[in-house]
Amino acid sequence: MTNDIQIIEHKKMDLSNCMLAVSFPTVGLVSSIAGHHIVDSLKLKEIGAIVSNKFMPTTIIHDKYPSPPVRIYAGKKKCGPKDGCDQIAVIMSEFMPPYDIIGSLVDTILGWAEQKNCRVITSFEGSHGKNKTDEKENTVFGVASNEYMQSVLKKFNIPQMGEGMITGVTGVLLYKTALQNQNMMCLLSKAHSKFPDSRAAAELIQVLEVMLPGIKLDPKPLYDEAGRIEEKIKSFMQESKPTAPQSGFSMDMYR
Repeated sequence: MTNDIQIIEHKKMDLSNCMLAVSFPTVGLVSSIAGHHIVDSLKLKEIGAIVSNKFMPTTIIHDKYPSPPVRIYAGKKKCGPKDGCDQIAVIMSEFMPPYDIIGSLVDTILGWAEQKNCRVITSFEGSHGKNKTDEKENTVFGVASNEYMQSVLKKFNIPQMGEGMITGVTGVLLYKTALQNQNMMCLLSKAHSKFPDSRAAAELIQVLEVMLPGIKLDPKPLYDEAGRIEEKIKSFMQESKPTAPQSGFSMDMYR
């Protein structure tokens, strides 16, 4: 346990050689949307949770079952014709943790990933600056923690960020994995910052599906539902604006 942060596993699973996806809220909530899509598409089960007294005091209700704000999902390995097994585990939350415990949270995640022999850590991020001209262009790019992961991005023709800044859980994950020479990549998609951007999340899923051909992550449902989801949420935000209580949270905090 680190700084009152603990990982509780409900079910022990072999996660060796898996990709561990870390999804905390970001611009356009693309990370949370992508994480939910992976869990739903692969029918992953909740196998554990990360708990802390410093996390937001809330519970997530899914399928009538209450869960902590930070959950861990995984499923059985899918083996291909050459006995190569692909597996994705997902650490997911709808809430950004307090800044003063992000370092300890990342240490806990990295320690657990090493213990479970995870092959690579992947995070998803939304990037500011999406506009109408981006709708028909490839807006996904990446950042890697070491030369090997840079070669992976290059292999799949994913442009790499040359200069910039990434904050929050992903930012700390990137520099700590770089210091420790652990395999990590961050996939970023240009997103609208004022409302959930399902299209930006779909672009990330589309790239990930190409990188992991043994796993089917059809992004089509996100594209198909994007307009309806966004219009519904924008309408709700506009209608609730005059009377909604101040929660202390806004989309702008996920920069």
